Amino acid sequence: MPVEVVGVKDVLKGLEFIDEDMRQRIRIAIDPLMRGVAEKAKGFVPSNTEVLSGWAKASGTPGNFPKYDAGVAKAGIGYNPGENKTFRNGFKVSNYVYNASRPGAIYEVAGRLNPEGRAPFQMTPSKGASGTYTLKSRRSKAFREYNSNNPFASQQFIAALEPVTSQPKIKDIRGGGRKTKGRLIYKAWAQDSPKVYDAIIKAINATAIHFNKATEIKKAA
Repeated sequence: MPVEVVGVKDVLKGLEFIDEDMRQRIRIAIDPLMRGVAEKAKGFVPSNTEVLSGWAKASGTPGNFPKYDAGVAKAGIGYNPGENKTFRNGFKVSNYVYNASRPGAIYEVAGRLNPEGRAPFQMTPSKGASGTYTLKSRRSKAFREYNSNNPFASQQFIAALEPVTSQPKIKDIRGGGRKTKGRLIYKAWAQDSPKVYDAIIKAINATAIHFNKATEIKKAA
């Protein structure tokens, strides 16, 4: 039984514009949501009175640990639509939210590697005293590297901050691990990423529906 396929040219033509249609739909769908992530992240920036008082004081010399300033931290958070291009074999949509200030970046990720801060001393078991520990050296490398009169500064600094937020587990989406934990943009993304992924899926489905309606394939015996 012979089969005649009508509309092949329309299908091929549809394949040429489907990438562009999908790219535009995704861009339009996620742009306001990503802007919302940036604004939400700014709302998580603590005021100058909500951080350790010493951090909000002016630093001694340029290059030292940066002074905390809520205004600077908020101003350093923004949104960039990034590269949105169509290629011969696909397209690229790379919208992103950034946190560019030094105090904002420190508040974002401090303690992400070590939630309890750096240990001020290196401890080793004492000889002949099971279960007892002593300083390996009173001026150990760990102590010297602090360059501070308070060897517990790191622990106290981290303890004064709120815990970092981890990303939620979303079906079919690979998690980012430790590098996607944070207190500002990563916290905002943890809360809003399900909406962004949902918008992308809806945009893809809308393109498929549009493509199917615009292309007719008829079979005749």
